[in-house]
Amino acid sequence: MNNSVSLGVFLAVASEARVPFPVVELAGRGVTAGAAANRWVLEVGKPSVDGFTLADKLIEFGEWEERLVGLWQAFGRGEVEMTDFEAQLAQIVTAMEGWPRVPEGPVEDFSSRLRRVLGPGSDG
Repeated sequence: MNNSVSLGVFLAVASEARVPFPVVELAGRGVTAGAAANRWVLEVGKPSVDGFTLADKLIEFGEWEERLVGLWQAFGRGEVEMTDFEAQLAQIVTAMEGWPRVPEGPVEDFSSRLRRVLGPGSDG
């Protein structure tokens, strides 16, 4: 799950000169939702969710990423008007925000364990 597909698209959207500020805001929310989803997988999903359930969740997230990439490509080709782009982006971001989150409060810090497993300089 720890790839940068959605991050790359959201950053491209946010830096696109043609998009209005509400779309930039949606892109920022998307970055946050993607980071929260990755954190949930690492800190909650992998240690406590059975493999089939986790796989289903990852597939679901991947489908939203595919829709995001397709929408961005269609926008770049001029096939999607700004109002439709914003509405569809809002739907994707809202779905990503609906993903499970790491509970508030103290949570075990897995970052040191990940560094030991992945090694320094590894991007996972």
